[in-house]
Amino acid sequence: MAAYLWLTCGMPTLLLVEDEAVLARNLGKLLAREGYAVQHAATLAEAQQLASTGPIDVALVDLRLPDGSGFDLLAQLVAADAGRPVIIMTAHGSVADAVHAIKAGAADYVQKPFELDEIRVKLDLALRGARQGRELSYYRERHSASGSILGQSPAAERLRGLVERLGRSTAGPGAPAPTVLLLGETGSGKGHVARALHAAGGRRDGPFIEINCTALPETLVEAELFGYEKGAFTDAKTARAGLIETADGGTLFLDEIGHISAALQSKFLKVIEEKTVRRVGATATRTVDVQIVAATNRDLDAAVRLNEFRDDLYQRLRVAVIHIPPLRERSGDALRLAHAFLADGFRRYGVAPRTLSAEADAAIERYAWPGNVRELANAMERVVLFGDRDPIPAEDLGLSAPPAAVARVGQALGGEIIIDFPAGGLSLEAVEKALIERALQAAAGNQSAAARLLGISRDTLRYRLEKFGLE
Repeated sequence: MAAYLWLTCGMPTLLLVEDEAVLARNLGKLLAREGYAVQHAATLAEAQQLASTGPIDVALVDLRLPDGSGFDLLAQLVAADAGRPVIIMTAHGSVADAVHAIKAGAADYVQKPFELDEIRVKLDLALRGARQGRELSYYRERHSASGSILGQSPAAERLRGLVERLGRSTAGPGAPAPTVLLLGETGSGKGHVARALHAAGGRRDGPFIEINCTALPETLVEAELFGYEKGAFTDAKTARAGLIETADGGTLFLDEIGHISAALQSKFLKVIEEKTVRRVGATATRTVDVQIVAATNRDLDAAVRLNEFRDDLYQRLRVAVIHIPPLRERSGDALRLAHAFLADGFRRYGVAPRTLSAEADAAIERYAWPGNVRELANAMERVVLFGDRDPIPAEDLGLSAPPAAVARVGQALGGEIIIDFPAGGLSLEAVEKALIERALQAAAGNQSAAARLLGISRDTLRYRLEKFGLE
């Protein structure tokens, strides 16, 4: 088995095939510090066994091995997964070997002796390219225009209609594309709608690059987003395009944009207004042709009033606003989605299909799903993985208990509201509609004032008014 094993949970797994012990140890330790789970093999046989028994995200393979050639392992890895990057390294390199490696499916080629930073950069670029290639291939196969938005409720139909309409207005690369702002609760499917928008428009054959704005460390933001030139800082051994530049010709999805810093807001505003980026260390700007889709669960109206979000950026983002309804407002869709998620889970995990009991169906329809579609998908995945009864009983769903007989729902409109739940329960939509009507009465019909009383944005209130027919 492997001579060394460096593990970093949740990080990409790297197969290091190198028979020189000192180089393997040093390289393995460096790459483990960089966040790779490194598995080492000193022979072709060890490498072939590791490749056949566990998941490998990227491989770094020496050509000359004691018991064979790295080309034999390259052929095995490419045959098993053509999208997995393999980098060939050798001290006996030649132009012919390089050409042979690339033609055989290698992502890159490096000749010994090399600098450790060179390997790090090559691995980073190879993994980034493989990830983008897989993502693009996946969404080309799975997302056929806006048909990927499941559900038959009026809310789902309205959402599909908006996606189709925006898709028709979005031509291919080089043509103007509207900036779209997606508003919705956590787990309501903002990322899914963003991908459906990409698939429905004329840029569907271009890249779809997703940036989770809350996951960007301040120290890496500029280099990751805008790229850098060679020599821009100590570790910049080669020039590299940033994520925004990588989205050229496609869609740039800025998820959770409501939580970015003031400095990053200013930089994104420039990208949206001028469609240009400047790499770190560069003097000239580069033009990028991207459609901007942003999403947030934050009330941006309130954030602007508190000077926590730039008003000019907000105005640039809200050219086309789509409110994504929570699952509790999509009558009947929770059960439809549950059945779809179950079928997909049984197929993916190779588990014998089972059906939901009548009690489980009823529990799914009664439950409020505060985590929305994401919570529903997770619940069905747990049933697939851990359930063993057929039909599936309601208790296997793991849903929380119903509310107590009396619930205090907090301060609203100047006083605490206490709701007594009748035996048959209450209609959440009826309560919500009554609250909106009372807020409008208290605000003398002023929508902005009513929105402030309810603690929501004016856009959200308008969506609710249209939904309940109150306009």
